[in-house]
Amino acid sequence: MVRSALVSQSVLVLSLALASGLVCAALTACGTSRKTRRLRILWLCGSVAAIVLMVYATAAIDLHFNFTPSMPLGIYRLAPLSNSGARRGMLVAVCAPPVAAELGRLRGYLEAGRCPTAAEPLLKVVAAVAGDSVTVSASGVVVNGCLLRHSRALSRDAAGRWLYPWPHGHFQLRRGELWLYAADDRSWDSRYWGPTPVEGVLARALEVLVVPGAPLGEREAACPARSDPHPP
Repeated sequence: MVRSALVSQSVLVLSLALASGLVCAALTACGTSRKTRRLRILWLCGSVAAIVLMVYATAAIDLHFNFTPSMPLGIYRLAPLSNSGARRGMLVAVCAPPVAAELGRLRGYLEAGRCPTAAEPLLKVVAAVAGDSVTVSASGVVVNGCLLRHSRALSRDAAGRWLYPWPHGHFQLRRGELWLYAADDRSWDSRYWGPTPVEGVLARALEVLVVPGAPLGEREAACPARSDPHPP
């Protein structure tokens, strides 16, 4: 099982600050003259100030960084949802349901974050919304007759621990429910949790800078609405 799609922002900033501090300290120590050391100390102070500004800027525009394979590597911006709410095919930042979040924290899939469960939010694609038909089987998850790629649940995680997939069956999502998904064999998503309350969605996730060529959210081929006469 992969880690959360969002790296803990505090861990990321701390790592950047530590790496910068070590580099600057090494440069300062290597100085051969008082003038050189003074310049390098000024450079160190400027680097620390830049990191502090980056922290405030990140918080102000709600940037998040992803370094896991379940979503394209890169930087995302979280934006408020429109009045229409979460739509099929939309990439969102969402809080896992309490039971899933507790297991995720226990096993290290998730770090601490701003969700009500004290876990960090996840980046997931909304694969199905209220009224959509969902079928779960050994082959994977089918939405409105469309098989989601890389959606088959696994019996064990990467550490060999047992996983408990959502029971096989066919059902229709009710009002206020979403099916969340990421096109990765080890994604921690609704294949294990089942339908997720729409209230768990924190924001829409928009790419700022991601690895070129990687499929992402609304660029992926979303499954059709249930009323579509000619599903792909």
